[in-house]
Amino acid sequence: MAEERSCRICGKPFLPNKYRPNQTICSSLECQYQRQLDNMKTWRGMNPHYFKYKETQDSSWKETCRRRSLDWRKKHQEYLKLYREEHRDRHRNYMRDYMRDYRKQNKLTQENKPVA
Repeated sequence: MAEERSCRICGKPFLPNKYRPNQTICSSLECQYQRQLDNMKTWRGMNPHYFKYKETQDSSWKETCRRRSLDWRKKHQEYLKLYREEHRDRHRNYMRDYMRDYRKQNKLTQENKPVA
């Protein structure tokens, strides 16, 4: 039988999954979410130029990606509504912080603009 371990993120004891004997993070949603974020950050650190190909500078490529994204959103409006309802608080906090930073940046830009 596997020995109990401490979660690297929350520090709580847990039993590793029998199919993942080297598991270091518990199965709680918060810890798994944090693990995914950490993995993405590590991956992006090791692959800094992955999203910076020459084609990303091409306007037709950007337009194609934008159109594909808009098409997907039109086809999946119910999904977006349900997702927003389930994550309303997180989205509200994110948008509040985002708009606060945006307004602060916009204010600095307006103050630094030369008077015509």
